[in-house]
Amino acid sequence: MSVDSPLDLAAFNPQHSQRRADVARIFDAIGLAPFPTQLWRFVDSADDPRQGADDFLRAIGISPARVQAGDAAEIDRANEVLELLFGIDTVFDRVAPKVAAALEARLCSGDYAAVREAAGAADTFERIARLGRRWPKSDRIAVLDAFLEEVEAGLANPLAIRATDVALAERIGDRLSRQMMAFDAAMQATWALHYSLAMRWPPHWGATEAWIRSSALARAESLEKVLRRDRRLRPRDVDMTIRRLESANARLERLTARINRRSVRNGPDAAQIRRKSALTDLDQAFAFFEMDRTSRLDRSALRQRFRALARKLHPDQAEPDAASQQAAHARFVTLNRHYDLLKLQL
Repeated sequence: MSVDSPLDLAAFNPQHSQRRADVARIFDAIGLAPFPTQLWRFVDSADDPRQGADDFLRAIGISPARVQAGDAAEIDRANEVLELLFGIDTVFDRVAPKVAAALEARLCSGDYAAVREAAGAADTFERIARLGRRWPKSDRIAVLDAFLEEVEAGLANPLAIRATDVALAERIGDRLSRQMMAFDAAMQATWALHYSLAMRWPPHWGATEAWIRSSALARAESLEKVLRRDRRLRPRDVDMTIRRLESANARLERLTARINRRSVRNGPDAAQIRRKSALTDLDQAFAFFEMDRTSRLDRSALRQRFRALARKLHPDQAEPDAASQQAAHARFVTLNRHYDLLKLQL
Protein backbone atom coordinates (compact mmCIF):
# COMPACT_ATOMS: atom_id res chain seq x y z
CA MET A 1 0.00 0.00 0.00
CA SER A 2 1.51 3.34 -0.97
CA VAL A 3 1.76 6.34 1.33
CA ASP A 4 -1.03 8.17 -0.48
CA SER A 5 -3.46 5.25 -0.56
CA PRO A 6 -7.11 6.37 -0.29
CA LEU A 7 -7.60 3.74 2.41
CA ASP A 8 -4.69 5.04 4.52
CA LEU A 9 -5.96 6.08 7.97
CA ALA A 10 -3.13 8.62 8.24
CA ALA A 11 -5.01 10.73 5.70
CA PHE A 12 -7.45 11.55 8.54
CA ASN A 13 -4.66 12.45 11.00
CA PRO A 14 -2.54 15.47 10.00
CA GLN A 15 0.20 14.60 12.52
CA HIS A 16 0.57 11.08 11.16
CA SER A 17 0.52 12.39 7.61
CA GLN A 18 3.42 14.74 8.38
CA ARG A 19 5.42 11.99 10.13
CA ARG A 20 4.93 9.67 7.17
CA ALA A 21 5.90 12.41 4.73
CA ASP A 22 9.12 12.93 6.75
CA VAL A 23 9.94 9.21 6.60
CA ALA A 24 9.22 9.16 2.85
CA ARG A 25 11.72 11.99 2.35
CA ILE A 26 14.33 10.17 4.46
CA PHE A 27 13.83 6.96 2.45
CA ASP A 28 14.00 8.87 -0.84
CA ALA A 29 17.26 10.55 0.20
CA ILE A 30 18.81 7.19 1.09
CA GLY A 31 17.40 5.41 -1.97
CA LEU A 32 14.87 3.16 -0.25
CA ALA A 33 11.51 2.40 -1.89
CA PRO A 34 8.65 1.48 -1.89
CA PHE A 35 6.76 1.95 1.38
CA PRO A 36 5.01 -1.25 2.55
CA THR A 37 2.08 -1.09 4.95
CA GLN A 38 4.09 -2.64 7.79
CA LEU A 39 6.42 0.40 7.87
CA TRP A 40 3.72 2.80 9.05
CA ARG A 41 2.86 0.70 12.08
CA PHE A 42 6.37 1.32 13.42
CA VAL A 43 6.43 5.00 12.40
CA ASP A 44 3.05 5.84 13.94
CA SER A 45 3.82 4.16 17.28
CA ALA A 46 7.29 5.66 17.82
CA ASP A 47 8.04 8.97 19.54
CA ASP A 48 10.22 10.01 16.64
CA PRO A 49 9.43 9.02 13.02
CA ARG A 50 13.11 8.35 12.22
CA GLN A 51 13.32 6.05 15.25
CA GLY A 52 10.19 4.23 14.03
CA ALA A 53 11.77 3.75 10.60
CA ASP A 54 14.95 2.40 12.20
CA ASP A 55 12.90 -0.02 14.35
CA PHE A 56 11.15 -1.24 11.21
CA LEU A 57 14.45 -1.83 9.36
CA ARG A 58 15.81 -3.78 12.33
CA ALA A 59 12.59 -5.85 12.46
CA ILE A 60 13.13 -7.01 8.86
CA GLY A 61 16.80 -7.81 9.44
CA ILE A 62 18.34 -4.64 8.00
CA SER A 63 21.00 -2.51 9.73
CA PRO A 64 19.83 1.14 9.96
CA ALA A 65 23.39 2.32 10.63
CA ARG A 66 24.78 0.67 7.48
CA VAL A 67 21.88 2.00 5.40
CA GLN A 68 22.38 5.55 6.71
CA ALA A 69 26.11 5.24 6.05
CA GLY A 70 25.33 4.60 2.38
CA ASP A 71 26.35 0.92 2.33
CA ALA A 72 25.27 -0.04 -1.22
CA ALA A 73 24.99 -3.78 -0.45
CA GLU A 74 22.82 -3.18 2.61
CA ILE A 75 20.63 -0.68 0.70
CA ASP A 76 20.14 -3.22 -2.12
CA ARG A 77 19.22 -5.89 0.42
CA ALA A 78 16.81 -3.48 2.13
CA ASN A 79 15.10 -2.67 -1.17
CA GLU A 80 14.74 -6.36 -1.94
CA VAL A 81 12.85 -6.87 1.32
CA LEU A 82 10.81 -3.66 0.88
CA GLU A 83 9.73 -4.75 -2.60
CA LEU A 84 8.81 -8.17 -1.25
CA LEU A 85 6.72 -6.67 1.56
CA PHE A 86 5.08 -4.20 -0.78
CA GLY A 87 4.20 -7.01 -3.21
CA ILE A 88 2.60 -9.24 -0.60
CA ASP A 89 1.17 -6.20 1.27
CA THR A 90 -1.52 -7.53 3.63
CA VAL A 91 -0.43 -11.15 3.99
CA PHE A 92 0.66 -10.47 7.60
CA ASP A 93 -2.81 -9.14 8.41
CA ARG A 94 -4.60 -12.20 7.00
CA VAL A 95 -2.94 -14.84 9.19
CA ALA A 96 -2.93 -15.70 12.88
CA PRO A 97 -0.47 -13.68 15.06
CA LYS A 98 1.73 -16.75 15.60
CA VAL A 99 2.01 -17.31 11.85
CA ALA A 100 2.72 -13.60 11.27
CA ALA A 101 5.54 -13.82 13.81
CA ALA A 102 6.94 -16.83 11.96
CA LEU A 103 6.82 -14.89 8.68
CA GLU A 104 8.64 -11.95 10.28
CA ALA A 105 11.25 -14.34 11.68
CA ARG A 106 11.85 -15.70 8.18
CA LEU A 107 12.31 -12.15 6.94
CA CYS A 108 14.80 -11.34 9.69
CA SER A 109 16.76 -14.49 8.91
CA GLY A 110 16.94 -13.50 5.24
CA ASP A 111 14.73 -16.35 4.02
CA TYR A 112 12.92 -14.10 1.54
CA ALA A 113 12.12 -16.94 -0.86
CA ALA A 114 10.04 -18.72 1.80
CA VAL A 115 8.08 -15.55 2.60
CA ARG A 116 7.48 -14.79 -1.07
CA GLU A 117 6.31 -18.39 -1.66
CA ALA A 118 3.96 -18.22 1.36
CA ALA A 119 2.47 -14.95 0.09
CA GLY A 120 1.91 -16.41 -3.36
CA ALA A 121 0.25 -19.48 -1.84
CA ALA A 122 -2.05 -17.29 0.27
CA ASP A 123 -3.07 -15.23 -2.76
CA THR A 124 -3.86 -18.36 -4.77
CA PHE A 125 -5.86 -19.94 -1.94
CA GLU A 126 -7.81 -16.71 -1.39
CA ARG A 127 -8.72 -16.64 -5.08
CA ILE A 128 -9.97 -20.23 -4.83
CA ALA A 129 -11.91 -19.43 -1.64
CA ARG A 130 -13.98 -16.90 -3.60
CA LEU A 131 -15.84 -19.88 -5.09
CA GLY A 132 -17.63 -19.94 -1.73
CA ARG A 133 -19.07 -16.50 -2.43
CA ARG A 134 -20.04 -17.46 -5.96
CA TRP A 135 -21.99 -20.49 -4.75
CA PRO A 136 -23.42 -20.26 -1.21
CA LYS A 137 -23.18 -23.34 0.98
CA SER A 138 -26.80 -24.36 0.35
CA ASP A 139 -26.18 -24.48 -3.44
CA ARG A 140 -22.86 -26.35 -3.54
CA ILE A 141 -22.06 -29.91 -4.38
CA ALA A 142 -20.57 -31.65 -1.35
CA VAL A 143 -17.07 -32.13 -2.77
CA LEU A 144 -16.76 -28.37 -3.35
CA ASP A 145 -17.77 -27.72 0.24
CA ALA A 146 -15.14 -30.16 1.51
CA PHE A 147 -12.48 -28.63 -0.74
CA LEU A 148 -13.24 -25.08 0.45
CA GLU A 149 -12.82 -26.21 4.06
CA GLU A 150 -9.32 -27.47 3.19
CA VAL A 151 -8.54 -24.16 1.46
CA GLU A 152 -9.62 -22.16 4.54
CA ALA A 153 -7.38 -24.35 6.70
CA GLY A 154 -4.46 -23.69 4.34
CA LEU A 155 -5.02 -19.93 4.52
CA ALA A 156 -4.50 -20.05 8.29
CA ASN A 157 -0.82 -20.95 7.75
CA PRO A 158 0.50 -20.20 4.25
CA LEU A 159 4.03 -21.14 5.36
CA ALA A 160 2.89 -24.77 5.48
CA ILE A 161 1.58 -24.76 1.90
CA ARG A 162 3.97 -26.41 -0.56
CA ALA A 163 4.33 -25.28 -4.16
CA THR A 164 2.94 -28.64 -5.32
CA ASP A 165 -0.12 -28.07 -3.10
CA VAL A 166 -0.73 -24.69 -4.74
CA ALA A 167 -0.61 -26.12 -8.26
CA LEU A 168 -2.88 -29.02 -7.30
CA ALA A 169 -5.36 -26.70 -5.56
CA GLU A 170 -5.56 -24.50 -8.69
CA ARG A 171 -6.37 -27.52 -10.86
CA ILE A 172 -8.98 -28.81 -8.41
CA GLY A 173 -10.56 -25.36 -8.07
CA ASP A 174 -10.84 -24.93 -11.85
CA ARG A 175 -12.40 -28.36 -12.27
CA LEU A 176 -14.88 -27.86 -9.42
CA SER A 177 -15.86 -24.47 -10.85
CA ARG A 178 -16.70 -26.12 -14.20
CA GLN A 179 -18.59 -28.91 -12.43
CA MET A 180 -20.61 -26.45 -10.35
CA MET A 181 -21.61 -24.50 -13.47
CA ALA A 182 -22.73 -27.73 -15.16
CA PHE A 183 -24.62 -28.88 -12.05
CA ASP A 184 -26.29 -25.47 -11.62
CA ALA A 185 -27.44 -25.42 -15.25
CA ALA A 186 -28.70 -29.01 -15.06
CA MET A 187 -30.75 -28.41 -11.92
CA GLN A 188 -32.31 -25.24 -13.32
CA ALA A 189 -33.25 -27.20 -16.43
CA THR A 190 -34.74 -30.03 -14.32
CA TRP A 191 -37.14 -27.77 -12.44
CA ALA A 192 -38.04 -25.69 -15.50
CA LEU A 193 -38.93 -28.89 -17.37
CA HIS A 194 -40.85 -30.21 -14.36
CA TYR A 195 -42.93 -27.02 -14.25
CA SER A 196 -43.47 -26.95 -18.01
CA LEU A 197 -44.71 -30.55 -18.09
CA ALA A 198 -46.97 -30.00 -15.08
CA MET A 199 -48.60 -26.98 -16.73
CA ARG A 200 -48.95 -28.42 -20.26
CA TRP A 201 -49.49 -32.16 -19.76
CA PRO A 202 -51.86 -33.43 -22.48
CA PRO A 203 -54.96 -34.99 -20.89
CA HIS A 204 -54.98 -37.91 -23.35
CA TRP A 205 -51.46 -39.10 -22.47
CA GLY A 206 -51.45 -42.41 -20.65
CA ALA A 207 -49.31 -44.52 -18.35
CA THR A 208 -46.26 -44.77 -20.66
CA GLU A 209 -45.65 -41.02 -20.83
CA ALA A 210 -46.46 -40.63 -17.13
CA TRP A 211 -43.88 -43.31 -16.25
CA ILE A 212 -41.21 -41.64 -18.39
CA ARG A 213 -41.87 -38.33 -16.66
CA SER A 214 -42.00 -39.67 -13.09
CA SER A 215 -38.95 -41.92 -13.46
CA ALA A 216 -36.87 -39.12 -15.03
CA LEU A 217 -37.80 -36.71 -12.24
CA ALA A 218 -37.11 -39.32 -9.56
CA ARG A 219 -33.74 -40.02 -11.18
CA ALA A 220 -32.86 -36.32 -11.25
CA GLU A 221 -33.79 -35.87 -7.58
CA SER A 222 -31.76 -38.93 -6.59
CA LEU A 223 -28.67 -37.73 -8.46
CA GLU A 224 -29.02 -34.26 -6.96
CA LYS A 225 -28.99 -35.75 -3.45
CA VAL A 226 -25.83 -37.73 -4.23
CA LEU A 227 -24.01 -34.63 -5.49
CA ARG A 228 -25.12 -32.47 -2.57
CA ARG A 229 -24.35 -34.99 0.18
CA ASP A 230 -21.41 -37.22 -0.81
CA ARG A 231 -18.19 -35.38 0.09
CA ARG A 232 -16.02 -38.31 -1.01
CA LEU A 233 -16.97 -38.44 -4.68
CA ARG A 234 -14.00 -38.68 -7.02
CA PRO A 235 -13.75 -36.08 -9.83
CA ARG A 236 -14.74 -38.56 -12.53
CA ASP A 237 -17.70 -39.70 -10.41
CA VAL A 238 -18.91 -36.09 -10.16
CA ASP A 239 -18.67 -35.71 -13.94
CA MET A 240 -20.48 -39.01 -14.50
CA THR A 241 -23.27 -38.10 -12.06
CA ILE A 242 -23.80 -34.74 -13.75
CA ARG A 243 -23.96 -36.48 -17.15
CA ARG A 244 -26.61 -38.84 -15.75
CA LEU A 245 -28.54 -35.83 -14.49
CA GLU A 246 -28.36 -34.27 -17.94
CA SER A 247 -29.53 -37.58 -19.42
CA ALA A 248 -32.59 -37.56 -17.13
CA ASN A 249 -33.29 -34.01 -18.31
CA ALA A 250 -33.02 -35.16 -21.93
CA ARG A 251 -35.89 -37.59 -21.35
CA LEU A 252 -38.02 -34.75 -20.00
CA GLU A 253 -36.98 -32.55 -22.94
CA ARG A 254 -38.18 -35.20 -25.40
CA LEU A 255 -41.61 -35.19 -23.73
CA THR A 256 -41.67 -31.38 -23.88
CA ALA A 257 -40.70 -31.46 -27.56
CA ARG A 258 -43.60 -33.81 -28.29
CA ILE A 259 -46.00 -31.39 -26.58
CA ASN A 260 -44.52 -28.48 -28.54
CA ARG A 261 -44.90 -30.31 -31.86
CA ARG A 262 -48.49 -31.23 -31.02
CA SER A 263 -49.28 -27.62 -30.02
CA VAL A 264 -47.82 -26.20 -33.21
CA ARG A 265 -49.57 -28.79 -35.35
CA ASN A 266 -52.99 -28.43 -33.73
CA GLY A 267 -52.98 -24.81 -32.62
CA PRO A 268 -55.06 -22.11 -34.32
CA ASP A 269 -52.07 -19.89 -34.99
CA ALA A 270 -48.81 -21.83 -35.22
CA ALA A 271 -46.70 -18.73 -35.90
CA GLN A 272 -47.99 -17.02 -32.77
CA ILE A 273 -47.25 -20.12 -30.68
CA ARG A 274 -43.70 -20.30 -32.04
CA ARG A 275 -43.13 -16.66 -31.14
CA LYS A 276 -44.45 -17.23 -27.64
CA SER A 277 -42.32 -20.34 -27.12
CA ALA A 278 -39.19 -18.35 -27.91
CA LEU A 279 -39.41 -17.25 -24.29
CA THR A 280 -39.08 -20.09 -21.79
CA ASP A 281 -41.57 -20.49 -18.97
CA LEU A 282 -38.90 -19.26 -16.57
CA ASP A 283 -38.25 -16.16 -18.69
CA GLN A 284 -41.99 -15.42 -18.69
CA ALA A 285 -42.13 -15.83 -14.92
CA PHE A 286 -39.28 -13.38 -14.36
CA ALA A 287 -40.88 -10.90 -16.77
CA PHE A 288 -44.27 -11.23 -15.07
CA PHE A 289 -42.68 -10.51 -11.68
CA GLU A 290 -40.55 -7.73 -13.23
CA MET A 291 -37.38 -9.28 -11.80
CA ASP A 292 -33.89 -9.58 -13.29
CA ARG A 293 -33.43 -12.99 -14.95
CA THR A 294 -29.67 -12.99 -14.27
CA SER A 295 -29.82 -12.23 -10.54
CA ARG A 296 -29.92 -14.89 -7.83
CA LEU A 297 -33.38 -15.12 -6.30
CA ASP A 298 -33.90 -14.02 -2.72
CA ARG A 299 -36.75 -15.78 -0.87
CA SER A 300 -37.82 -12.71 1.08
CA ALA A 301 -37.80 -10.39 -1.96
CA LEU A 302 -39.73 -12.93 -4.05
CA ARG A 303 -42.37 -13.36 -1.36
CA GLN A 304 -42.72 -9.59 -0.98
CA ARG A 305 -43.12 -9.14 -4.74
CA PHE A 306 -45.75 -11.90 -4.86
CA ARG A 307 -47.79 -10.25 -2.11
CA ALA A 308 -47.69 -6.92 -3.93
CA LEU A 309 -48.85 -8.49 -7.21
CA ALA A 310 -51.50 -10.59 -5.46
CA ARG A 311 -53.04 -7.49 -3.92
CA LYS A 312 -53.00 -5.74 -7.29
CA LEU A 313 -54.31 -8.65 -9.39
CA HIS A 314 -56.76 -10.28 -7.00
CA PRO A 315 -60.26 -10.73 -8.53
CA ASP A 316 -61.68 -8.67 -5.65
CA GLN A 317 -60.02 -5.64 -7.27
CA ALA A 318 -61.71 -6.22 -10.66
CA GLU A 319 -64.97 -4.83 -11.94
CA PRO A 320 -68.05 -6.91 -10.95
CA ASP A 321 -69.06 -7.84 -14.51
CA ALA A 322 -68.47 -11.43 -15.65
CA ALA A 323 -65.84 -10.62 -18.30
CA SER A 324 -63.70 -8.58 -15.89
CA GLN A 325 -63.95 -11.25 -13.20
CA GLN A 326 -62.99 -13.98 -15.66
CA ALA A 327 -59.96 -12.01 -16.89
CA ALA A 328 -58.90 -11.23 -13.30
CA HIS A 329 -59.20 -14.89 -12.35
CA ALA A 330 -57.00 -15.90 -15.32
CA ARG A 331 -54.35 -13.34 -14.32
CA PHE A 332 -54.39 -14.61 -10.74
CA VAL A 333 -53.95 -18.22 -11.89
CA THR A 334 -51.00 -17.11 -14.05
CA LEU A 335 -49.50 -15.28 -11.07
CA ASN A 336 -49.62 -18.41 -8.94
CA ARG A 337 -48.11 -20.56 -11.67
CA HIS A 338 -45.21 -18.17 -12.16
CA TYR A 339 -44.71 -17.95 -8.39
CA ASP A 340 -44.55 -21.75 -8.10
CA LEU A 341 -41.88 -21.88 -10.82
CA LEU A 342 -39.76 -19.13 -9.28
CA LYS A 343 -39.92 -20.81 -5.86
CA LEU A 344 -38.37 -23.89 -7.45
CA GLN A 345 -35.29 -21.80 -8.31
CA LEU A 346 -34.56 -20.96 -4.65
